Amino acid sequence: MNTTYVLPRTIVTKIVGVSYEGRQQVVSLLRVGETVFLVRDDNNIYDRNAIRVIRGDQSQLGYVNRDLAARLSPILDQTEGVLRATVAALTGGYDPFSLRGALIRFDLPE
Repeated sequence: MNTTYVLPRTIVTKIVGVSYEGRQQVVSLLRVGETVFLVRDDNNIYDRNAIRVIRGDQSQLGYVNRDLAARLSPILDQTEGVLRATVAALTGGYDPFSLRGALIRFDLPE
């Protein structure tokens, strides 16, 4: 069966991998409305479609989930490998044992 996936024009998704490599500290600095960037991670040995989520200072927040990255990577490859996104919501961090996270929103290029 041949399945075609159509992505919506505006995508809202959570950032994954925020608990690794000191990223909780970077996530704690985020603010709703802040601009972040989706950048292809061509050197990722675990996922050839990996897309990093970074702040303007180049600090890494995490990744776009694997399934979405597989659909977005060809689009990013046609747009020089970068898309601008906005922090839509912050999650967690309610107590010392709660991980922080974030939802991002971005539009696909036309």
